[in-house]
Amino acid sequence: MDDNTGIKILTIDDEPYIRDSVKSFLEDYGFEVIEAGDGRQGLEAFQLQKPDLVLCDLRMPEMDGLEVLGAVTERSPETPIIVVSGAGNIGDTVQALRLGAWDYIIKPIQDMNVLYHSVNKGLERARLIREKNKYQKDLEDANTRLQASLDDLKRTRDQLVQSEKMAALGGLVAGVAHEINTPIGVGVTAASFLQTKTEELQKLYDADELKRSNLEIYLSTIDEVARSILINMERAAELISSFKQVAVDQSSEEKRFFNLKDYIGEVLLSLRPRYKKTGHGIEVNCSGDLEIFSYPGAYSQIVGNLVINSLVHGFEGVDKGKMIFDISRKDKTVMFVYRDTGVGMTEEQISKVFDPFYTTKRGKGGTGLGMSIVFNLVTQTLEGTIQCKSTSGKGVEFTMKLPA
Repeated sequence: MDDNTGIKILTIDDEPYIRDSVKSFLEDYGFEVIEAGDGRQGLEAFQLQKPDLVLCDLRMPEMDGLEVLGAVTERSPETPIIVVSGAGNIGDTVQALRLGAWDYIIKPIQDMNVLYHSVNKGLERARLIREKNKYQKDLEDANTRLQASLDDLKRTRDQLVQSEKMAALGGLVAGVAHEINTPIGVGVTAASFLQTKTEELQKLYDADELKRSNLEIYLSTIDEVARSILINMERAAELISSFKQVAVDQSSEEKRFFNLKDYIGEVLLSLRPRYKKTGHGIEVNCSGDLEIFSYPGAYSQIVGNLVINSLVHGFEGVDKGKMIFDISRKDKTVMFVYRDTGVGMTEEQISKVFDPFYTTKRGKGGTGLGMSIVFNLVTQTLEGTIQCKSTSGKGVEFTMKLPA
């Protein structure tokens, strides 16, 4: 016999001999059978005993089978209910199935194996439904946890990207501040020298010893020193203006018209402290009249990350590398190609170059976010495309197609 221990079956029928025969037959198979003589008793037994399956007649006193069927289905739609009734009209059968009956057996039951098969089929179907519901709930719970994890990951990524942007901006500030110190220092020294010469001339004048030759020498000195101060102050002003525009654009997400070549020049000027003492050079091939309406901050970050990527990764062991920007416009598309003459990448590195946190400089200052930021800026902010080509030992090339 099958092991059906613990499985409860409620049989509801107003004919005692039917209940007895069903009970005797099913108990032989290990089922626990509960009996009820009418619909009302059956419904009370259902609420109290919580059976795994219900066998129910249709024609009964107190409460007929259709009422019981409707009540059971409403309270526990996952509980199998099999109608066991005398041959009636087709309307009863249709009504019973419509109310939620899982099967319909006509009594008297000539072959009890039909009942056993129907009971097993109902219990198996109920088991599958429970497993499906559990699986669906587990899946929904897993999806909820996964979505929460994805949200956390997105927030963390955004925070890391913002931190990376601020770190880049901090490096920009430090580099520009150091760069500005040189022209300002020269200007201060020249102004101090001029003050000393003026004091010397004033002493000669006060002593009534001023000669024409002294004045001529002083005027010549003034001219030379003033030119030096002007040149260096203009240089400092240029650096400050470049830094100010690049810094504002990096922290802003607004579109505006700008000249692409001039703007890249400003960005590279702000990056100059990072490469001026190396043997590496930068070349920009771009038409001077290329005006676009886009996000300058995105271009600033793209150019900065590309240059830094070459300096940190591409030129390792290279004394005199070259970074080249080839930029042109075709209809409404900007073809933005960047390449360097560095060490290049392997196929594995190319496949991971845009992955967040992928870096060959782990523990040496590399965060692995630079090229991931470039990818997101190109594909999301600028709604363009980017491709990477490289051969180990032969440099790297990034081709971007961007809306103008």
